[in-house]
Amino acid sequence: MVYQGESNGPEAPRGRFGDRWNDITLRAKITGVTVFILSLGLIVAGIGTQSFLRPELIRAQHQELQQMLSNPKAVLAPGADTQALLCSDVLIASPRFYVAILDGEGEVLCDNSQVRGDEIVPEAPKFLPDTSDHNKGVVFPLRASDGVEWNAVVGPIMSNQGGGPGGTLMIASSTAPTNRTMTQFALIFSGFGIAVLLLGAALTRILVTNTFAPLAEVEQTALEISRGDFSKRILVANPHTEVGHLGQSLNVMLDRIDSSFDERAHTIEQMRRFISDAGHELRTPLVSVRGYAEMYRHGWLTEPEQLDQAMERIEKEAIRMGSLVDDLLALARLDERRPLDLVPLQLNQIAADTALDTRAQAPDREVNVIEDPSAPVVVGDEHKVRQVVTNLIGNALRYSPEGSPLEIRVSSHEGMAAFEIIDHGEGIPEQFRGKIFDRFWRADTSRNRETGGSGLGLSIVQSIISAHGGKVSAHETPGGGATFRVELPLQNAQQTQSASPQA
Repeated sequence: MVYQGESNGPEAPRGRFGDRWNDITLRAKITGVTVFILSLGLIVAGIGTQSFLRPELIRAQHQELQQMLSNPKAVLAPGADTQALLCSDVLIASPRFYVAILDGEGEVLCDNSQVRGDEIVPEAPKFLPDTSDHNKGVVFPLRASDGVEWNAVVGPIMSNQGGGPGGTLMIASSTAPTNRTMTQFALIFSGFGIAVLLLGAALTRILVTNTFAPLAEVEQTALEISRGDFSKRILVANPHTEVGHLGQSLNVMLDRIDSSFDERAHTIEQMRRFISDAGHELRTPLVSVRGYAEMYRHGWLTEPEQLDQAMERIEKEAIRMGSLVDDLLALARLDERRPLDLVPLQLNQIAADTALDTRAQAPDREVNVIEDPSAPVVVGDEHKVRQVVTNLIGNALRYSPEGSPLEIRVSSHEGMAAFEIIDHGEGIPEQFRGKIFDRFWRADTSRNRETGGSGLGLSIVQSIISAHGGKVSAHETPGGGATFRVELPLQNAQQTQSASPQA
C-alpha cells in the first residue's frame, strides 16, 4: 500500500534527474544538446559510410580476381605459358596475390608463399568446387591461420599435350588491405568527428553567450530595480530579435509600473489632503454646534433672544454640514464612474431655462442668453448637465457684485458644443485658474463661510464634464470678471467616435 506523500522506487530517480536537469543553465543545455545532435549525426554518417564502403571494396577485389583469372599472365612469372604452367611460373609470381597450382585432389603442388615472405597465406581447401566453365571465376572465401579472410578464384590449367586439364590454378587476395583501409577511415573519421564536435561546442557556446548577453543586462537591471532604483531601463541594442522584443516589453511594463506608482502616490496624497480638508470643513461647524450646546447646558442662554439666536446658528451649521456631506457623496458617486443616463440635450434650451431660474433666484440680476443659431445638440445626462450649469451660476452669483449682469453664451465649432457662464466680478487671477477645480481649494484662505462655499462645487463640475468626455476651463472676461467655458462633444461627433472602434 502506498500512502499519500510517499513515492515508489522508480519515480524517485526520475524526479532527481528532473531536478538536476532543471538546475543546469540554459547555456549548458543548448551546448549539450547541440553536441549530442552532432555526435548522433556523425555516428550515423560514419556507420552508413562504412556499411557502404566495405562492400564496395570487396566487390572491387572480386572483380580484380576475376580479371586476373581470365588473364593470369599479369601475376605469373614473365614468359609463363598459361597452357602449360610450371611450378617455376608460380614460385616467383606477384606478391600482391597468393598463387598456387593444385592437383586433382586439391593439394597444393607449389605456390608463391616464399616470395610473400612471412605473411601468413590461406590454407587451400581440401575439396575444390567444381572447376567447370559454369563455376569458373566464382569467388569463394578462404581463411588463414591468423584469422584473416582471403577471397579466391580457381580455374583449370589446360595441358597442351592431350587437351585435358593439367591441374587447377588458384589466385587469392587478402582482405587485410581492405581492413586496414576501413581502420584508417574509422580513425580519420573519428579524428575529424572529434574536431567537429569541439568546434561545434565552442561555436555554440560563443553564439549562445553572445545571444544571451542582453539577458545578463536584463538580469542586472532587474536586480537594480529590486533594490529600489525604479528609473532603470533595459538598453535594447537589436529591437528585431527575440531578446530585443523581451527588452522592449519589459521597458513598457516598467514604464507602466512606474506610472502606476506615481499615480498611486498622487492619489494617496490627494486622499490625504482631501481627508484633511474634509475634516477641517466638518470640524468647524461641529465646534460651533458643540459650543452652543455647552452654553445651553451651562445655562448661559437665559434670554429667549439668545436661545433663538443659538438655535438659528445650530440650524445653519447643520445645513452647511448636510450640504458638505451631499457634495462629498456626489463626488464619491462620480469617482465610481457610474453609468450616465444619456439623452440628446438642446443647449439653447438649457441656457434659456437657466436664465429663467437665475432671474427667479436673483431678481436684481440681468441675465442675457446668447444662443447658437445652429441649435447644437449634445448627448448627456440631463440632471448632471443642469447641475453643472447650476453650480457655475451659483459661483458667478457668489463672486460677482450684486446687481451686476450675467451672460450665458452657447456656441459650437469643430465637433464640439460649448456654453459659457460670464460674470463681471473681480475675476480669477491667472495663477489660480489651474487650481480652482481642485477639491476644497479656495482663493479665500481664511475660509470665511459668508463669502465662500465648501470648495467642492467646481470639483463636481469638472468630474461631471470629464465623465461626459468634455472639458471645463476658466478664462478672464474682457473688461473684468470670470468666464467659465464648458465644452461637450456634439451628438453627431460623439456617435462617430463611438462607431469608429467597431469599424
